[in-house]
Amino acid sequence: MASAKQVLVVDDNVEMVEILSAMLQHHGYETASAHNGYEACDWVREGMPRAIIMDLGMPWMDGFGAVRAIRRMPGAEALPIIALSGSNDNDSAKKAVAAGFTQHFSKPLNFEHLNHYLNTLN
Repeated sequence: MASAKQVLVVDDNVEMVEILSAMLQHHGYETASAHNGYEACDWVREGMPRAIIMDLGMPWMDGFGAVRAIRRMPGAEALPIIALSGSNDNDSAKKAVAAGFTQHFSKPLNFEHLNHYLNTLN
């Protein structure tokens, strides 16, 4: 079972996963990682994290497909799932929330805003 401060970081860019995980760990979070939507779904089935930070554009299963699949899992209906997108327009944020994400952050990521949002979940 995942801990209360565990965050799953999902991005096909391995360097992004490593950097974001290191920043989260520095702020007291435990992290796990996945590199596409299928891996994220597998991870959630095996151990429910406290929150997920997920890239929208990934191969095999993108963030939109993954969030829809995760939302259908028992216990994951209200799981905080944060979209990460290279687009910072309002349309992208609206599409992410409509698909089932609880929040949308644009790249480059403002980590302090993300950390503040995660702190509101605890």
